[in-house]
Formats: sequence, structure tokens, C-alpha cells
Amino acid sequence: MLAVFEGFAVIAAVILVGFVLGRSDVLGPHGQQVIAKLVFYAGTPALLYVTVADTDLGLIFNTALLATGGSALLVAIILFVLTRWVRRRSTGEALFSAWSASYVNIGNLGIPIAAYVLHDIGYVAPVLLFQLLILAPIGMAVLDSAGKKKVDQHWYSAPLQILKNPIVLGAAAGVAASATSFELPRFIFEPIDMIGAIAVPGALLAFGISLKDGWALPARGTRKQLTFITVAKLIVQPVLAWVIGGPLLGYEGIALFAIVVTSTLPTAQNVYIYSMQYKQSEALMRDAVFITTVLAVPALVIVAALLG
Repeated sequence: MLAVFEGFAVIAAVILVGFVLGRSDVLGPHGQQVIAKLVFYAGTPALLYVTVADTDLGLIFNTALLATGGSALLVAIILFVLTRWVRRRSTGEALFSAWSASYVNIGNLGIPIAAYVLHDIGYVAPVLLFQLLILAPIGMAVLDSAGKKKVDQHWYSAPLQILKNPIVLGAAAGVAASATSFELPRFIFEPIDMIGAIAVPGALLAFGISLKDGWALPARGTRKQLTFITVAKLIVQPVLAWVIGGPLLGYEGIALFAIVVTSTLPTAQNVYIYSMQYKQSEALMRDAVFITTVLAVPALVIVAALLG
């Protein structure tokens, strides 16, 4: 248990450094964007390749994905139905609400937590691929059918964009290397390994910088929906993940802990980016990302106290 809280303490300390850097403005107005792009385009793909390539695929793609992916799909369906047909909101708002409750921040926060709390980022790969290859395309298909197409978007734009995602490419390359037992020459592998070491601290620093300006109260008319989103994301999905992973599938110990922790992660920043691209529920998604991120900290601590 002490090791779990020490892991969270390490994460909090690096986030605090990022916050101080942001408040002092020593990195300038574009510091966060530069760090975030470095992590997205170089650090995280390299880290995923190194980790997945050295991991048995049976340990990555196992029935635990039924708990993490299944709980995500269930909570998405529940919130979509609640928003669209009970609260009688638009299809676009219902879809983004569903995304915000099921699409977790597995990249920016999931990888550091897996590294320092679970001590194995192999738990990240299946969730990441599930979101990018299943949740994202399904959601975009719903938005497109509802007439929420992005400007100048063709039918193949969404899958092509996913295939161009450097994080997907890094994870896919790692899967291929693991499946074929392929090993890179040492003089190629070591630079990739070194670049991958940037991912975890870089993501935490960028997140800390993003908190520098604080937060304003949500706009009127969105607060009730934000409450539904927050409860679904931080309570309903983790409980569903525990029920599916524990009593139904029989996982226990660190495996069950990993299932619930990855399901308790906050709404992914990708959801806010998608909302800007589709010009739908932008303020709602911005606030959902912030609120679930802040409240995910005590939620994860509670999970650690119960299951760690």
C-alpha cells in the first residue's frame, strides 16, 4: 500500500513542478505545446514500442480488456441514452457526453500511473488501442451520420487519421515485434529507449503547466450534464470495471487493481480536441476534462486504499 501512495506522490511532485514552471512563465507562452508535442510525436510512441515489444502478447491482450473495454462501452451507452432520450439533448451532445465518460486519459496520465503505481505500462497498450481503434471510429461514425462532419472531411478521413497517429504506430510496431520476436540492433534500440524515457515526465510536466491559469465555473445550462458525466466517469465506470473484472472474470490482486485504476482515469483531452474539430459541446467537454481530472486524484487514492 505504501508503494502505491509513493507512486502517486512522485506523480504529484512532477505535476507540481510543471505548475510552477507554468506560473513563472520561464518556458514562454508555447512551452506546454512544445512539451506536449514532443511527448506525443516522439516520447510516447518510443516508450510503447520498447515496452510492448518486450512483453508477451498474452499478457497484454487478455480477458482483462473485457473489463476495461466492456465497462467503457456500457457507461457510454448509458450516458448516451440518458442524454439523448431522457434529457432530450442533441445526438452530438449525447455522443460527446458518452465519449467523456468512457474515453480515458490513458496517454497523458495513464502511462505515468502505470509506470509509477502499477510498475508496468503493459496495462496501457490494450486500453489505448481499444479507444483509438474502436471508441473513436464508432463515435465519429455517429457524429457523421448526425450531420456533424468536420469541414472537408471524406469518408476515409477518420480511419486514415487514426492510422497516422504516432502513438498507434508505436504500439502497433511493438505488437508486431513481440509477435515475431524481432529485436532491433542495439545501436538503434538504445536511442529509441532513451527517447521513450521522455514520455512520462514530459506528459506530467505538460499537464502541470496546463493548470497554471486555474478554472472558472461552468456555464449555466451545462452543470447538470457535467454532474452526470463526472459521476459516470469516476464512479459508474470503475464500479462496472470491478464487477466485470472481479466477480465475473475472477481477477484479483494487482491485475484487478490495474483494471479499476485504468477505468478511473479522467476524461481524455482527445475528447475536447474532437469537440473543437466537430464544433460540438466545446465548453462542456473542456469543463468535463478539467473536473474529472481534478477529481480523479481523490478517486484514484480511494481505489488504491480499497484495492492497492
